[in-house]
Amino acid sequence: MKSFPLISLVLLLSIAASSRCFEEASEYDQQEADDSQSGLRVVGLERDRESLESDTERLPGNVDSSPEDDRQPPPARPYQPDTRPPLDTSSLFQHHFNTFFGPPETSFLDGGFPGFGFFDLQHSKPWWKGENVCVEREEQDEEAGGGDDNHEIAVDGGNFQSFGVFNLNFESCAERQNKHVCTSVKNNNGRKRTVKVTRQCCHGYARPRNGPPNAHCEKMDLHPIAETAERLGAKEFVATLKKSGLDRMLEKDVTLFAVPDSAYSRFTEQMWENNLVAFDPVMRSKRQADISGMTARDLVLAHTVNGSYHIEDVSNEQLLKTELEGTNIRVNIFPRGPSDKGSDHPYRYTANCAPLLKLNHVAEKGIVHVVDRVLLPVRSNVMQIIRARDDMTVLRTILEKTGLSKMLEEVGDDKHFTVFAPNDDAFLKLDKDIRRKLKAGSGCATNILKNHILDITFCSLAAVSGVKTTTYNMLNEKLEFEYASMAKTEAEDMSSKKDQRLKINGLATIRETDLMGSNGVVHVIDSVLSTDSGMPISNTLANRNLTIFKQLIDDAGLEDQFDSLSNKTFFIPSDKAFEQSEAGQYWIKQLKEHPESLRDNARLREFLEYHVAEPLIKTCDLQENMVKTSAGQELRVNLYNTNPVFSNVMNRATVNCARLMHFDDETCGSVVHEVDKVLDVPKSDILGALRTNPDYSMFLQLVEKANLTELLSTSNESLTVFVPKNDVFLEVQEWFDETMQNPDDLDNVIRSHIVPNVVCCAGIVQSDWPFIRTTETINQQRLKLNRNRRPQVQNAGITKCDIVATNGIIHEINDVISVQKKVRAEAQGFPSFSRPLTFWFK
Repeated sequence: MKSFPLISLVLLLSIAASSRCFEEASEYDQQEADDSQSGLRVVGLERDRESLESDTERLPGNVDSSPEDDRQPPPARPYQPDTRPPLDTSSLFQHHFNTFFGPPETSFLDGGFPGFGFFDLQHSKPWWKGENVCVEREEQDEEAGGGDDNHEIAVDGGNFQSFGVFNLNFESCAERQNKHVCTSVKNNNGRKRTVKVTRQCCHGYARPRNGPPNAHCEKMDLHPIAETAERLGAKEFVATLKKSGLDRMLEKDVTLFAVPDSAYSRFTEQMWENNLVAFDPVMRSKRQADISGMTARDLVLAHTVNGSYHIEDVSNEQLLKTELEGTNIRVNIFPRGPSDKGSDHPYRYTANCAPLLKLNHVAEKGIVHVVDRVLLPVRSNVMQIIRARDDMTVLRTILEKTGLSKMLEEVGDDKHFTVFAPNDDAFLKLDKDIRRKLKAGSGCATNILKNHILDITFCSLAAVSGVKTTTYNMLNEKLEFEYASMAKTEAEDMSSKKDQRLKINGLATIRETDLMGSNGVVHVIDSVLSTDSGMPISNTLANRNLTIFKQLIDDAGLEDQFDSLSNKTFFIPSDKAFEQSEAGQYWIKQLKEHPESLRDNARLREFLEYHVAEPLIKTCDLQENMVKTSAGQELRVNLYNTNPVFSNVMNRATVNCARLMHFDDETCGSVVHEVDKVLDVPKSDILGALRTNPDYSMFLQLVEKANLTELLSTSNESLTVFVPKNDVFLEVQEWFDETMQNPDDLDNVIRSHIVPNVVCCAGIVQSDWPFIRTTETINQQRLKLNRNRRPQVQNAGITKCDIVATNGIIHEINDVISVQKKVRAEAQGFPSFSRPLTFWFK
C-alpha cells in the first residue's frame, strides 16, 4: 500500500494550518499585495551582513599536506596580507561558477595526450598553479591553551577514543578574481600553527575578467600612477596633485580615487585664488563639509589611501584611512539592477556614497579608481550634521529628547547609520497634537524616529531607476524606494520637463541625498514616514474606524492618558459591537444625549480601562489564562482550534468570549486587537447570575437540591454551564418532579450540564464526521459540539451565548441535555477543573 499521497496531503495541510497563529473573521480578511512584481530587493543592506562578495570555498581532501611552492617569476613586489574577512555572498547567490566550471586540482592523466587540448595538463591545471603567480606564505605559532579543553580524538571504526590531547587540523581555501588563499590550522600537543598561503597574479599580471573560468595570469601594460589617472580622464585632478608637490607620494604603493575632469571642473569653479576650497554659504550649509582653511593639497590627500586595494578585496562598510589625517573613505557595495548589464563587475561600489565609475586600474605602483565627484573630507558624525542645519530644529529636539542622539554620535569601524531626516516643513504637515507629543519625546517619538533610521549605510546609489528597492529600518519594518518623476517648476511642468526624485514608501521624497558623515549618511526628506507602531492609540482607533470607543475616550477627557500608555494590550469593540450589546447601546445613548456628563465620569473610566490589559500581548503570545486590566479586574483569554485535522493548532482567540476579529495593530508601545463584543465587567459568579435571572429559577432549584451551589460559586474555577430556561422544564414537568425526588438522577443531570472549562460560542464550529468534536463534563460525560444555524451541544441548541460571570460562563439552551446514566467512580469530592480545554474526536 502506497502511503506517499496521504503523507503529502497531511504535510500540506500541516503547513497550511500552521501558516498563521490566529484566523481573522472573513469580513476583515485582506489580500496581501503581490510581492512578486518586478523589483530589486537590495541584498547586502541587512544589518548582519559585512560584505556582498564572497570567495569560492574549497576543502582539499588531504588537510595535512603542505601547499606546494610555486615558481615566483620576477619582478615580485612584496605582498601585503589582507586582514579583512572574506567577502560573503553565500546567502545571495548559491551558484559559485568558479567552482562549478573550474577544473580539478590534478589530472588523472599526468602527461596528457598530445594533440587533445581536452586532456592537456596545462589547460586542466588551476590558474593559481600556473605561471606568473606569486606566493606569499605567513606562519604563526601560538599556545593552544591547556586544561580540560585539549583532547585528542582518535577515530577507529566509528568509535571515538579520548587520549587527553585534542589535535584539530583543518584547511580552507577561498578564490577571488586574482587571488587564491588557503589557510591551514594544525593543533599538535597544545601548540597551534596557522599557515596562510596566498597565491595571486604577480604585479603587472592579471586574469582577464571576461575570459574563461580558468584563464591564467596575463601580462598587463602598466604606467606610472599619475599617467594611469590621466589616461582615465583625470588630468585636472593630477595637475592639482603635481602643483601641490605630492609627486613623491605616488612613488609608494597607494590607492588613488581620481576625479574625472568634468566633475573636477565643476568643483574648481568654486575655488579661491589661494587654493582654498570654498563653496558659497548656502551650499556649505547644505553639504556640511568641514572645508574651512582646507587647501588643494588636503583635498588630494583626502583621495589617497596608503596601500593597494583591489575593489574585490574591500568589504562593505570598510573604512579606508586616507593620507589626510583624521579622515576616512567609506566603501559600500550594492547589487546591480536587473537591466543594469554592461559592466565587468556584478556590483556597484561607492566611496563616501559617490559612485565609482572605473575600477581596479593597476599602475606600476598602486591602483586607481575613478569616482564621479570630489570627495570632501568627512569629519562630522551624522548627529553633528543634523545639529548644524537650520531647517532641522524639530528633528534635533526629538532626537535629543529621546536619547537617540547619543547613538547617532557613536563612531567606529562598526558604526554606520542612515538617517532619513525630515526637515521642519515635514513636521508642520503633521497634526499639531501629534507634533506636540513628539516634541515631548514620548515612547511614540522613539518609534517614529527609528522608522527613519537604518543601521547600515544606504547611499542613493542603492536604489535603481525603474525598479523598487527595499530594505529594513531599526523597527524591522520595510522601507521601499522608487524613483518618480517630479516637476522642477510649474513652468517646466507645463512643458513636461521632469526630474527624477527618489521616494520612500510612495510618500516622502528625498530632497537632498548623501550628506556624508563619519558614521553614516543623512538624506533630507519632505515628509515624516508614518508607522503604526509610532502613532498614539487615538490615531490607531481613527484609522481602524473604531469611532465610538475613541469618542468615549475624548469625551471622558482621557485622550492624553490613553495616548501615553505603554506596554498595554487594547481590546477595542467595533462600532457594530456597540450597537448590538446592551452596555454598548447605553454608552451610545449617553454620547448622543448627555455628552457633558461623560467628562470625568468614574463609571465610564472603569468601562474604558476594562478594555486595556497589561502587558503587551500579541496573538502569537496569547495563552489560556487571566490577564489583569487597568481597571484592576481580570479578563479571561481562551484559545480554540477550528481545523478539523490538526487539533493542536490554536487559531482562534477570545477574551471574555468576545472573538478577536482583527488583531496585532501596533501602536505607540502597545498593541490593539479588535473584538466583536463590548467587554462589560461581570457583576457576579455563576450562582449569582442564576439567582438574578428569573428564567433560570427551575434550573437553580435542581442545583440547590443537588447541593452543587458551592461549586458554582467557587471563585477559582473556570466553568461552562448549559442552562435550560423554565419553559423547557415546564414542557417536561413530570420528569422534572421525578428527578427532584431522585438524588442520583438529579446529580447526574446537573453534572451533565457543567463543563470544567470555558467553551465560548466562538469556539464551537461545524463538526462533521469523522471529525466529531466533543467536550467532557464534570461527570465524564461526552457532549457533542457542533454548529449549524446556531451552536449546538448534544441534542440542545444554544439560544443565548456567553453570559460572562467571574468564574466562567453560562449558555442558555432550548432542551435538557440527554446523556446516559453513569455510575460515579468517586464517592465524594470533585475532580480538578484547572486543566486547559481539550477537544476529543470520535
